[in-house]
Amino acid sequence: MAFYTDLCDVYDALFPVSEAQRALFESILAAGRLGRVADAGCGSGAQLLPFASAGGECVGFDPDPALVARARVKLAPYPRVRVEEGGFSDISRIVSAPADLILCLGNSLVHVPQEEASRFLRDAAGVTTGEGEILLQILNYERLLLGKVTTLPLMHADEGAIEFRRGYVWEGDRKVRFQTALRISEGGQPRIVRNDIPLYPIYPDELWEMLERAGFSGIRFFGDFAGSDFSPESDALVCRAGKR
Repeated sequence: MAFYTDLCDVYDALFPVSEAQRALFESILAAGRLGRVADAGCGSGAQLLPFASAGGECVGFDPDPALVARARVKLAPYPRVRVEEGGFSDISRIVSAPADLILCLGNSLVHVPQEEASRFLRDAAGVTTGEGEILLQILNYERLLLGKVTTLPLMHADEGAIEFRRGYVWEGDRKVRFQTALRISEGGQPRIVRNDIPLYPIYPDELWEMLERAGFSGIRFFGDFAGSDFSPESDALVCRAGKR
């Protein structure tokens, strides 16, 4: 996707792993029984690092070749890690051994139509061990839809040298145009890159049903990675679910 290729050089600056995410990853590792981890839509590979550095057998995959190349460099010191180019429909091919944990973070799942997202969850359940789980995060699209939200908060990094503006143009409740403007100041004239891609919202009740149909149980929704209660006002939807 040209969208993420354009973001590749500033991806880690714009989307760093938060302290709350690190704490959650550490708690998952501390619980033990975590041998294999798969990250669907792994981006630059930063969210696999804690598991790779703990000695886990990890596989990440992403459809963008530039991000895959970056992730391979970042994870190269860890011999039990591989990164492949592929989308959600490729999980059964790429995850060759059952995983104890499936990651799908960064609002990645809404980049494909709802039917494909549902198939991915079924396939994810199929490559998860009996004691395994999925950790998934998207935005709370129910809040965005009901609030008629068309502008997301401005993102910036490197002391303002990087600015990322994001807007939504709703095309009904099943599709939204994600319009962005990335401004990078590198001395002299700033560079501005604009993109427009489709997203396919998944709403909380819908996600719950998709997970149940896929074969997950013990489904828990949170409003953030710190584990706050999920509510209609939550900005994010973070989900943990185990195998049935």
